[in-house]
Amino acid sequence: MFRFIAGLSLILASLQVSAALDIQTWQTTKGAKVMFVHSPGLPMLDIEVVFDAGSARDGDKWGLASMTTAMVGTQTPELNEQQISQQTNALGARISGNVGRDMASFSLRTLTRESILQPALKLFTESLTQSVFNPQIFERERQRALVGLQQQQVSPSQLAQNAFWKGVYDQHPYGHPVSGSVETVKALKLADLKAFYQRYFVSANATVSIVGDLSRTQAQEIAEQLLADLPKGSAAPALPKPKGLSEAKQQIIDFEASQTHFRMGQLGVERGHPDYYALFLGNHLLGGSGFGSLLMEEVREKRGLVYGVGSGLAPLKVAGPWVSYLSTKNESAKEAEKVVKDTLVAFMDSIDDQHFQAIKDNLIGGFPLRIDSNAKIIGYISMIGFYGLPLDYLEQFPKIIESLSKQDVLKAWNRHFHPEKMVTVMVGKPG
Repeated sequence: MFRFIAGLSLILASLQVSAALDIQTWQTTKGAKVMFVHSPGLPMLDIEVVFDAGSARDGDKWGLASMTTAMVGTQTPELNEQQISQQTNALGARISGNVGRDMASFSLRTLTRESILQPALKLFTESLTQSVFNPQIFERERQRALVGLQQQQVSPSQLAQNAFWKGVYDQHPYGHPVSGSVETVKALKLADLKAFYQRYFVSANATVSIVGDLSRTQAQEIAEQLLADLPKGSAAPALPKPKGLSEAKQQIIDFEASQTHFRMGQLGVERGHPDYYALFLGNHLLGGSGFGSLLMEEVREKRGLVYGVGSGLAPLKVAGPWVSYLSTKNESAKEAEKVVKDTLVAFMDSIDDQHFQAIKDNLIGGFPLRIDSNAKIIGYISMIGFYGLPLDYLEQFPKIIESLSKQDVLKAWNRHFHPEKMVTVMVGKPG
């Protein structure tokens, strides 16, 4: 009885937190989508500007999106790199950029005190919209990128990751590494970065997310001013849909090490797919919940083959991957692979009632922690805006998870995943 009451309390708490999150949205006059949450708890402002300008837009110039993102904000017509850094530090603000396969994102965190807010906004705006691509900085960043790429070539986990994405996506725009390759980055020209910036860093290709202690009117003014100096442009075209695997693929990359790094998986679903909830819940049970997962129980606890093992689902603009991962001693790599495959097959056949309910309780009970800070909120509303998810996504998420049955999960997994058609990668000297 106590467990039922406790579980019900967690659900109600989760729904109350989610329902209290009032997400407002509109478009700027230049076509950028804006997502806004009024958060009066702290005198802080968080902004994230996301462009559909990830590595999937590289074409054959792998690493182009990554290099362009690294260059944005390094210099403006009025400020050099050192001055930008000094002003940012003096304001106590934080400005950063990041890039993935789908998006390039830029964020600002600052106080809402007027004497700090306005100069911080001005600095962020100019860094984002008036970037100067200095040839010397470009060469420095290129060398930095090349060092990172050379380090990846001696990192078994990175080799396994890159080989897995290539195995799943082949020639699809998701198939190459976000940071490119040594050869492609060496071939990049400054003109390539400028052209990429002019094409994709435009208002109609942007989503602006704002969370903080300010009114909607203030948020509207900020959103308009933020991208005022960018052309309206046009949104990036839709990405092609990746092809599913017709047969299993296995790649063993010989690497001198005592451990073998293992990846196994295949195509999952895109963001917004109705089966995502059931696949997410199933993955949490299979390998996404740490010590509560089946993979951890079977591979580590029962057999002691690994220190850690897990699995993840990464929905993107188009179908992202599902992947299981581990590293183990070379001589136990084949055994670990078999246990992972056997666990997956058994999981897709039947699910234990008690384990299933415990995982649901874990997800629902922990949901309020997913949105307990402005930083987490802005991450979620950026995702909702960029991928065009319903505004009540966060409110509906725990409700949908609670409503799912074992049969719902098993049907979804058997619709999308086929253990006999997995991409398997091992980097090491598997015995």
